[in-house]
Order: sequence, then structure tokens, then C-alpha cells
Amino acid sequence: MWLLVGILFVVGCTRSTADFHVSIRPMRGHVPFQATVTATDIGDSYTFHLPNESITQDSPVLEVTVDSMYWTVVVETTCGGRVYNDDVSAFGSNAPPRVDMIVINGIRDRWYLTPRERTLIEVDTSPGAEVVDVDVWGSGVAQHFSIFIAPYDGDYHAIYKNRYVENACIVYPLYCSIPPNQPGQTLPYAPTALETGYPYLIGQSTNAIGIPAASEELEIPAQSGRIQITVQDEIGQRTTRTFEIPIQACDFWNAPWPPPGYVPYPG
Repeated sequence: MWLLVGILFVVGCTRSTADFHVSIRPMRGHVPFQATVTATDIGDSYTFHLPNESITQDSPVLEVTVDSMYWTVVVETTCGGRVYNDDVSAFGSNAPPRVDMIVINGIRDRWYLTPRERTLIEVDTSPGAEVVDVDVWGSGVAQHFSIFIAPYDGDYHAIYKNRYVENACIVYPLYCSIPPNQPGQTLPYAPTALETGYPYLIGQSTNAIGIPAASEELEIPAQSGRIQITVQDEIGQRTTRTFEIPIQACDFWNAPWPPPGYVPYPG
């Protein structure tokens, strides 16, 4: 009798690697979604190597949460002194985030930029998406314009005319900060005192874009602008979209910026 049991044990655990299989159901869904991982029942315990942790248990079945667009689990077990493993993947069906519209200064039918005007760029995105990068430049100069997300904490938001706006930033078209010369300072100089958290040099020109001497007239021709927006959803998918926008011509006498006695608009 004992001999027969021993023979059955050996036969039951003498199998090829192909006999050990792992499956997941459902295999596709809107992330995050619940799924069941099932391994062939040949061992005494099973280790499930998930993307962020490993779980060992007696059962070959594990309920999991698929929380990324490409999600893989590896399952290991031991039978007859041999280690068996197999892996399986699940996939997200989430659509990528969208950049639906840009609103300039809170006015939905305005579509132009004015040189040096404090300008709010507000982004309408798909639900759950957030702005992670903004780049603005014009065809008339090589430098890209400085972006401000004040009060600065690293997230894209702005305060404009006493309104707190998410997924937004401030730009002063044709303004590009000179390199900050303060130790440890990496943020650009702001041309006004409105950008909380950014360095500001009162009465000094901090524009890296070359302009004529103070006694000469400054003429900025009309040009084509670009606003490039990158958004990210809650699972890390990103979308980048670029908008073309006119930048108006501007003629004025150059003077130190800000001019003496300059009082910023309380926005």
C-alpha cells in the first residue's frame, strides 16, 4: 500500500514545465479592475510575483487588482523537488487622456497672445487628467517663453484676477528669463511681483531676449505662436498636443521693465 502511494506521488509530480500554466480572467478591462489569477494545482504552495509585491499562499488562485495598462504576474511552485513557473499578462482598455481646449485669460473666444501681457493659459482636459508640462514659443525668436505656476509648488495652477485655476499657468509672451544667479535657485525670474514663489528683481530687466537700448523704439512684429500641452491621467498615460496661436505685433518705446512706479494689476 505504501509503495503504491509513493509511486502515485512520483508520477503526480513528474511532469514537464508545459504542464504548469497560469491564466487570468478577465484579461482586459478599464484600469483599475479586479481579476482572478489561477495556476495549475500541482504544488503545496504558490508564490505570486506581482508588479509591486510577492504573495505566497496554499491556494493556486489569487484575486488581484490590475492597476496599469500592461500588468504581469509570475507564479512559482515546487513539485517533486522541481521549481515550476509561468507568467500571464493583463491589459488596460483605457483611452489616453485628452487636451480638449485652451482658454486664454478666461475668455473662450479669444485666440491670440499679446507681447508682455500677463496671460493665463487654462487647459480643458478629459476627466481625471492633469497638466504636467507646458511649452510656449514664437516664430520670431529662438528662446521659449518662461512659464509660471504660482503659487509655486510644482503643480500646474495659477491665480488670475483673484481666481485660483487648476491645470493652468501664466506666461508673458516674448518674456524669457535670464539665468538666475542666486545660489540654489533654478526657477526663472518673474517680470512682475505676481508670481509667488519665483525670484523677482525689482526695477531690473530679466528678459533674455535681446531688445534695443532704452532710447530706441522697440517693434515686435506679428508672428506665429505655439502652445504645447502635455497631460497625464491617473495611471500614467500621457498625451501631448500643440496649438498654433497668433502673437500680435507691438510697437512701444523700450524702457526698464517694470517701469518706475509700476503697480501690478491685482490679479
